[in-house]
Amino acid sequence: MITHLSEFFTEKLISDGNIAKEDRELYVYGFFMLLSQLMYLIIVCILGLIFGCFFESVIFYAAFLFIRRYAGGYHASSEARCELMSISSIVASIAVIKLSGIYNFGIFLLILAGISAVCIFILCPLDTPEKPLSDKEIVHFRKTARIILAIIAVAAVVSYGFRLKVLFAPACVSLILESVLLAAGKIKERRLRFVNRTE
Repeated sequence: MITHLSEFFTEKLISDGNIAKEDRELYVYGFFMLLSQLMYLIIVCILGLIFGCFFESVIFYAAFLFIRRYAGGYHASSEARCELMSISSIVASIAVIKLSGIYNFGIFLLILAGISAVCIFILCPLDTPEKPLSDKEIVHFRKTARIILAIIAVAAVVSYGFRLKVLFAPACVSLILESVLLAAGKIKERRLRFVNRTE
């Protein structure tokens, strides 16, 4: 759906003479990223309102978006599967954030976030076969991802100490989700390499 919309908007710009045909793929990708992030933000806002944790949900999404952009993570094989998995992971994350405000499992969340932070620090960044990173880009993405990781981790620890619930659970859950996706992406990458070597 998002791909079709991205292609529609790009074709409209080309037909109106606003962009060159040679730049088509670049604009399709740009529109895809913009529309997908906007769609997930709307979903996050709606779920946040439904669960009664709007600000926490938006903070979670912002933190996750920044760390995911530079650390990378699992990519599904199809757009429909990607959308389904993304929405499911967002729902699960917001549910955990909501439950953390009801039940007292902050220390468990903090421990999981700590383990997740170590996982992200070691594994990042993860590129894809479709969009491989150069050596220079790997250094840049790793450095940026680790800086963002440090900021989120410090925010989680400080907010736990000062009992800032609006920040604590979102920071922890963003790290936990990113580590799961990063680990899954690494497993998928190694499995593909093994399959390619055996063929």
